[in-house]
Amino acid sequence: MKLSFRQLEVIRAVALHGAVTPAAADLGVSQPAVSMMLRECAASAGFTLFLRAQGRLQPTPELRVFLDEVDRVFKGLERIDRLVGDIRDASVGSVVVAATPTLADNLLPAAVAAFRRARPRIQITVQTMDNLSAVEALTQGGVDFALVLTPIADTDVRLVPLCAAELVCVVPLDHPLAASGVVTPGDLAAYPLISFSRSLPLGRLVEQNFRAAGVARRIALEVNQSSTALALVRAGAGVAVIDPFLLLDGRDHGVAQLRLAPGATVTAQALVPAQGALSRPALMLLAAIRRQGGALPGVTSLVARGQALSQDAV
Repeated sequence: MKLSFRQLEVIRAVALHGAVTPAAADLGVSQPAVSMMLRECAASAGFTLFLRAQGRLQPTPELRVFLDEVDRVFKGLERIDRLVGDIRDASVGSVVVAATPTLADNLLPAAVAAFRRARPRIQITVQTMDNLSAVEALTQGGVDFALVLTPIADTDVRLVPLCAAELVCVVPLDHPLAASGVVTPGDLAAYPLISFSRSLPLGRLVEQNFRAAGVARRIALEVNQSSTALALVRAGAGVAVIDPFLLLDGRDHGVAQLRLAPGATVTAQALVPAQGALSRPALMLLAAIRRQGGALPGVTSLVARGQALSQDAV
């Protein structure tokens, strides 16, 4: 006859305690019940399981042959129970995020650090890429969600607003406009403009701003990252209108920051799959990012006050 799981449980408990009474207490049953089950175990096994020696029940040589295996089975089950609990509590797992460089450098770090302090066993992978690559990575299932700057082209994914801020103009510290405080596209027209292609969200946004002001946007130096534009401005190569998130870390970037009038709002958004649900760790990380976005100076949170992030919210 085969030994049942409950019978193995009784054998292990008696072997651990060396007596029926504490084994019964450990199992939450009566002493007579354990004694009876031990007799049934011996009958099922076909050999004696325990001998009494020095006032304790000692495993027989036959039992010792497989007792270590029994112990490994139960320890494995205990590990599985802990893992199930960890997954239920979202304390283990992994999240893969795609993000544009600006958001990966300036929005993600504080949010990830706070998240890791609370959930240190969740592995986070951040893949930096442009908007189009982020959309592709999400639709192909390579990432859990993506962080992008909008506007973006129509896609088959859902957009979750995070936060928004105004585009900012940056000029060298010794530039004639450096002390202006506020500039218009017309003010910038006389100087070499460092800007983005119309194929990029920031490029389209800056283009719309210049067009609304009746000013032709003539690009002297074309870039695809705000960080590159900032470095060129710092070197004295021209002026630029860039996303504000790059400048929100409180550091001295070696340029004069000017408000653009009329203003133009750039939005940080999360892209999530149109179908299917995010894992609990992914939802929790996204919630941490939304909180961080609302805490940045000069940034408007797009999360309704008191709104908890859930599958319905995304």
